[in-house]
Amino acid sequence: MSDRAGRDQVSSPPNDNAQTANNLGVSVESLADVETLVVGAGMAGLATAAELGRRGRGSVAVLEAGPDRGRTHIQNAYSSAEALQLWLRPETDPDFHRPYQTADGAYRGLAGLRRRVGGRSLYWGGVLLPIERWALSEHWPEAIVTDLTETWDGGPSLYQRVVDDVVGWGAEPPGAPGLTLGALEFDRTPHATRTERAGKWSAFSPLAWWDDDGDPRVRRVPILAGHEVLGVRVEHGRATGVLVRTADGELGDLRAKRVVLAAGTIVNSRLAIQALADTDAAAPRELPGLVDKISQGFTVAFTDTERLPDAVRAAAHEGHVYHRTGTAGTRSNHFVRFTEGVNGAINLDSWTMGEQRRGPHGQVRCDGHHAWPWPTTVHAPFDTADETVLSAQRYLLGELWAEMARLLGVPAEPLQFSTRHGSPDLADRLTAVRSPTPLTYSFPLGSEQHEAGTLAFGEVLDMNHQFTAVEGLYACGPSVMPRTGAANPSMTTLALSKRLGAALAG
Repeated sequence: MSDRAGRDQVSSPPNDNAQTANNLGVSVESLADVETLVVGAGMAGLATAAELGRRGRGSVAVLEAGPDRGRTHIQNAYSSAEALQLWLRPETDPDFHRPYQTADGAYRGLAGLRRRVGGRSLYWGGVLLPIERWALSEHWPEAIVTDLTETWDGGPSLYQRVVDDVVGWGAEPPGAPGLTLGALEFDRTPHATRTERAGKWSAFSPLAWWDDDGDPRVRRVPILAGHEVLGVRVEHGRATGVLVRTADGELGDLRAKRVVLAAGTIVNSRLAIQALADTDAAAPRELPGLVDKISQGFTVAFTDTERLPDAVRAAAHEGHVYHRTGTAGTRSNHFVRFTEGVNGAINLDSWTMGEQRRGPHGQVRCDGHHAWPWPTTVHAPFDTADETVLSAQRYLLGELWAEMARLLGVPAEPLQFSTRHGSPDLADRLTAVRSPTPLTYSFPLGSEQHEAGTLAFGEVLDMNHQFTAVEGLYACGPSVMPRTGAANPSMTTLALSKRLGAALAG
């Protein structure tokens, strides 16, 4: 990440053979007989709809509030500097959208949605890690853990099937050799990525299943861009459809037997709060359990590269990411990446990603004195348990820095972190030219864009992802996770979406 990000707005790439409902001639009027409406064309919604289409039982359609700008991942559509800018300077991205306010300083800056067909699946870095066993052992229903990790639907586990999907798409199989740094052992981090033209790369998106050579049953599933779902219709305790607003500002009612919320945790929460209030006027106008990942790191440049081990120089040339899996004590994965810098230097980027514990302190609240969509506010303070994670992460990063100093035969001053979590100049720190003095940083809550936890199994949802209080209403994505662990949520999102699609088809 040594490229400096500019501040000019990046132009959108052309549509690249996108097969959306508009291209297929599908209209709102033609959806009168659709059985399942999926709200949101991001990672979770597309994967759920694809599994339903693949199984061919009942009709399904996907509704997306944003436009269709094609299927190309930003790392393949733009230069590396432009792609970095779209992430770190979201105001330059025409598809960035923040449909909520924040009450306490978190969930600002980088926090928000990528409202377009494909959503964040066209932005993510491809890290493919399962939730750790120590996290799955608490609050997760045992049967779902078995489906994820052991066997599902009479065959391999859901996690294994996700690996098979992305390897079949073109990603490198997991299991490549790791990296030893003194006394520290790092594994090669599995990635759902593949090399594209001219040295560019892409991360997997379920939109790949809508490609011309994809399963025809999936390709027939329509995706309607420019259809914002304002609320879920509930009659006699059952979801019966949705109220939509088109890009032209027109309102329409779509009827369906089932509605799947897959619009991201905060939008899912707002839609759920509205639906629960329609079922019971006394229902609370907030949902607890909101979490994001806790992340800190540092960057540094090594100029005396002759002292570095051959393995480090090789790792810098290859640019792969390595990690140490978090424990129940640290609740954090620890990543390292070496890259070749300017004037022969070798850059080290090291970061941690840890679990924020769910509780009543993290909430999504709605003001119900308005027409749909209800104004939404995020409350996301740290809890005492989170302070423990912050300390553990700084220990892990300091341990690595001390080990690298020993390898170089130089003294290592302790890493200096700000007492205020959430670097206000985060974008500048991540794009600064690496120097021999370590530069630390931390991500404000919401900035990792891994929001989760408000619609958890066993609390709001039953074992089949259905709301216990609203029949015919389902949810998928990170919002359903009762504990998130240290892992990036994408692998589990793909796995659970496959599970939900199969359940709906069955």
